Amino acid sequence: MPATRPSDPIVVTGIGLSTALGLDRETVWANLRAGRSGMRSLAGFEGPEAGAPALGIDRSDPEPVLTLLDRVGDEALEHAGFSVESPAPSDRTACLIGLSKGGLRTFAAAARDPGGRAAIDLWTRGAPGSGASHIAARHRFRGPSLGPVAACATGLAAVLQGAELLRRDACDVALVGSADASLEPLILGAFRRMRASAPSDGDPTRAIRPCDRNRAGFLVGEGGAVLVIERASDARARGARAIVEIAGGSLGSDAFHETNLNPDPRPLSRLIDRAIERAGVDRDLVDHVNLHGTATRANDPLEAAALGLVFGDRILEIACSANKAQLGHLLGAAGSVELAIACLAIRDGFVPPTLNLEELDPACRIDAVPGVGRPVAIRAALKLSLGFGGHLAVAVLRRPEPTP
Repeated sequence: MPATRPSDPIVVTGIGLSTALGLDRETVWANLRAGRSGMRSLAGFEGPEAGAPALGIDRSDPEPVLTLLDRVGDEALEHAGFSVESPAPSDRTACLIGLSKGGLRTFAAAARDPGGRAAIDLWTRGAPGSGASHIAARHRFRGPSLGPVAACATGLAAVLQGAELLRRDACDVALVGSADASLEPLILGAFRRMRASAPSDGDPTRAIRPCDRNRAGFLVGEGGAVLVIERASDARARGARAIVEIAGGSLGSDAFHETNLNPDPRPLSRLIDRAIERAGVDRDLVDHVNLHGTATRANDPLEAAALGLVFGDRILEIACSANKAQLGHLLGAAGSVELAIACLAIRDGFVPPTLNLEELDPACRIDAVPGVGRPVAIRAALKLSLGFGGHLAVAVLRRPEPTP
């Protein structure tokens, strides 16, 4: 029997998005569609460092990740139709905002001066939960305030947990998402030591090569996304448009290693199966997968193999794309930013490209939309996120029912 929709699905009504490709949602989306890259060489670092700095960040800002959150949070609320005159319900609005590592600028300052002011700021701006508390205080939201931490799956975990709070009637509106501003020597040096970083001494726009036979890792990017989610009935009642439906998802772990991925694709494939089953979506309706796509030797074949186990040969008919070649690896913000991009892909019926994919690795047996994006009438989509420590997250999105 075909899967049926829940009587009151969870829908996205607002998106705020800011990355190296733009200060706002539609600019980022337009540049992604056009195949532009936000990667560039970085000034002020020892050696030929490269990355994708978020636009509009003041590098003298004591904690730029919170300023970035202000921008995307305000944009999401405005997009959803909330305003000073018509605000979100203060006692019934939740904030689930992940920072993964907390505010790194504050953390670094406290490390340099452990007896100074920054040591106090560490608790208010440097903690992983400070993003949620900051947004809640900014808008006087008194619903649940949580800061999920799941390494590079943080952003997607925040979205799925927010959707679950809505299903349990713990809130009526939820701001969900994450942000990351990690272009700091500590982070870049750590990834170099782990040999996860791509060589950055050439053209940085060509450094990240997801699914390519010659891929060599990622470069770090910055950015953030916040989504406003609510029950479809509440959105209709206030005249808000549903952009996509968050049909379901699943969280898990590969329980393998602190940093290395489990080479066995079965844990991830089982999680994808579980997410699709919980979402009540017929797998034949899945037309798009937004990959985690780190361009590391281990990640890309693992995702392709897991998807092959789930979809069989039909995976070759599903348009997949990896955004990190254009945005860099946004670490704790990757899941929410890439989920926001998947929402826009469904909205506009267009799958953005995977840049720098010139020779598909035979181990990556998927249609990764190389080089140029394409129109696709997307009925349902998957978003995959994988994080250090074995954190796994899968979300299932669906095109919403037409508003009566």
